[in-house]
Amino acid sequence: MMAAGTMGAGAVASFILAGAWFRYELLWVIPLMLPIFVISVDSSSRIGALTRDKGMFSLIRGHINPGLAWLLLVVIVPVHLLIIMGQFSVMTSALMSLVGIYPPERGAGLQDAGTYHWAEIALSIACAVGILWLILSQGYQRMQQAMSLLMVMMFFCFLFVALRGFSEYADILRGFVPRIPADLPVPGTDQTRIASGSIIAVVGSAIAPAALLGIPYMSSDADHSASTLQRDLRRSIINLGVIFGAYAIFIMVAGGFALYPLPDHASIDAVHEAGRVLLRALPDRVAFVGPGIFAAGVFMAAMTTLVVAAQVSVYFCLDMVGANWRFCNENRTYHRLLAVMIVIPALLAPFWSFPALLKVVLLMGINVLVIPVVFLVVIYLVNQARVMGDYRAGWWRNLILFAGLGLSILLAVVKVPDYLQLLEL
Repeated sequence: MMAAGTMGAGAVASFILAGAWFRYELLWVIPLMLPIFVISVDSSSRIGALTRDKGMFSLIRGHINPGLAWLLLVVIVPVHLLIIMGQFSVMTSALMSLVGIYPPERGAGLQDAGTYHWAEIALSIACAVGILWLILSQGYQRMQQAMSLLMVMMFFCFLFVALRGFSEYADILRGFVPRIPADLPVPGTDQTRIASGSIIAVVGSAIAPAALLGIPYMSSDADHSASTLQRDLRRSIINLGVIFGAYAIFIMVAGGFALYPLPDHASIDAVHEAGRVLLRALPDRVAFVGPGIFAAGVFMAAMTTLVVAAQVSVYFCLDMVGANWRFCNENRTYHRLLAVMIVIPALLAPFWSFPALLKVVLLMGINVLVIPVVFLVVIYLVNQARVMGDYRAGWWRNLILFAGLGLSILLAVVKVPDYLQLLEL
């Protein structure tokens, strides 16, 4: 679940737009963040496996400070609601692009804008009803299978584009040398694509508070224990390191190869525009289906991310008030709160006027403001004998976790002014 949520619409948007705007110049961010991503999520999973009767917020309350637990709750849950809104916007935008309906251009008539807006509202509500039915009817596994198929299709399409892009191997290799490219003005507007904003979004797509605070609950629900720790680490390396790393590189290279050369590459910020990345992935006779595959894949990725964000938010809220937080058929309180977490953002999302892909990119960046505190929480807990017993973190794990803490602080302190400027646009 967490892997599927990580490889969702936010990650796709962050990587594809980084490539479209800055070509290969931000590839270096991906290998830099992967060891931190794998070990931080695995460390958090170990906490859940070894404290199966306690949730993460109960541990923070009991072992650190109740005030910190409440602070994290009142910051993260509202951000998650905004993230869910962003996913709904991506889903409705993707669905409408499948039938050739796109956001109205600037200066469009009120009738066109109104028609699109009402269609967005209707689709957002329909998506919310469908998602709740899938979850509560135990059909979510079927949705995961469909999502997996589409993600595999997208993976191979991105791989095909990336392989074609590897003809530019010299430029790609230079992209792995750390440097921050110049900001990119958007022609005809007063907007600027800020390179540090893309870096924050790329890092935030993987190293997120939801992953570190939510995975202990999922690990506990999945009956992980001390006997599965080594297996879980191997799976984290394969799923979050190798597969996610290759996925991220392929998408960014595909965006840099297929979208950056376009005259309007700096203006790309919508699903149907980013879908042009697959036009060069398929033979000319069937290239027209590329944007449709992209839109369908992004739709399913957004749906999975949405469910994960809603699910971990319910975990946090119920655990904070001492209620049963386990996700099971008998826990009706969980089901009701999950419905609230999905329906309210569905109703509000159409009224958030901003390009759909940029919504999820910006909200990934917001995670960077919170993640230093969450890293400190994880580092503290994995080094406590009262929590971990004989499985406290070793020196190499602490070294990587502290590197993640340092990176998160650097991004939060140095790049926040640029990021705030981006939010004002």
